[in-house]
Amino acid sequence: MLSIFTRRVSQALLLLLVMSLIGFVGIHSVGNPVFNVVNIETATVEDIRNATIALGLDQPLWRQYFLFMGNVVTGDFGTSYVYHLPAFKLLLSKLPATLELAVIAMALAAPGGVLLGLWAGRHQGGAADRAILRGSVLALSIPSFWLSMMLILGGALLTGWFPSGGRGATLSFAGQDWSVLTLDGLRHVFLPALALALPNVALIARLARAGTIEVERQDFIRFCRAKGLSSKRILFRHTLPNISIPLVTIIGMQFGGMLAFAVVVETIFAWPGIGKLLIDSIQFLDRPVVMATLTFISVAFIALNAVVDLLYAVLDPRVRLST
Repeated sequence: MLSIFTRRVSQALLLLLVMSLIGFVGIHSVGNPVFNVVNIETATVEDIRNATIALGLDQPLWRQYFLFMGNVVTGDFGTSYVYHLPAFKLLLSKLPATLELAVIAMALAAPGGVLLGLWAGRHQGGAADRAILRGSVLALSIPSFWLSMMLILGGALLTGWFPSGGRGATLSFAGQDWSVLTLDGLRHVFLPALALALPNVALIARLARAGTIEVERQDFIRFCRAKGLSSKRILFRHTLPNISIPLVTIIGMQFGGMLAFAVVVETIFAWPGIGKLLIDSIQFLDRPVVMATLTFISVAFIALNAVVDLLYAVLDPRVRLST
């Protein structure tokens, strides 16, 4: 067990190192952030040179990287060029918005996708199965930006049921502002969460359907039917646990994707989360914020992988025995 833990930690550290190197070289090879800091119309050559020195951009790239890594070890990602705040503190201020958006989206996607997949798999070849399959193909094919705009058109502009953007009213809890604690905030979060959830409902449903069809053909399911167990009991007490590991994997990975790549949805709905912060920071070449965001995303994915591995052992005793 200790060797497995050591290997996982080593792999995680190596992944973070590679990510930081690629991200650092990539963001430093595009443009010059000095021109976003000084007033180009009035700045002199001396002003530009002083700004370059102040930002540490006069150093060779390799030296900048080692200085950055040395600061990261102490938790210092630098100061935002645009907001003039510590980059990691700025990231944490945006985290609740993205976190509540991803949690609500997955709360809609996971149960909905699993139930649809179980229903389709149990009624393979029927009208419901065909409808779910066609609907899932459609949901996976629609670009997220188009889906978001259609939700705004139908849910906000034509009906007026939901706001078209923004975060709405918030309440402070544990030192952070949360939209889900107010009715107005829940109305604001519904459409962007739905835009994130629909493709994931389709993906989870297809996986659950395939697993259900495979498990339903097994001998132990026939034995359960022969014992006279109800279809509902067989489905939720025997079929669902046996397809849970791939479902947990895809749910964990898709949740990480929501945290990391909800860029389009957050931008269209003007949702002030990490995704929108990343896009704005790339646009303004705010390198400390970009690197802090990329590091957070990498750590989030690694942590979710670790949680998924632990859930494997909880869901399947064979995993515990093999380790």
